Amino acid sequence: MSDAKAFINPKSGSIRITGVVDIVDADGNVIETIENPKFCGCGQSKEKPLCDGSHKGLRKEE
Repeated sequence: MSDAKAFINPKSGSIRITGVVDIVDADGNVIETIENPKFCGCGQSKEKPLCDGSHKGLRKEE
């Protein structure tokens, strides 16, 4: 994971990580290894903690 980079979308709050990431439990055990994950920042995803693009349907009131 030394080459991983994180990007935060200022509009949706989602966080995209490029590279391979280990998902670990509270004891530090690897439960899943994923590549280029995108995490939900808006709270609307049905796939939490991953982003499913639900933020695209949100509109800001003018």
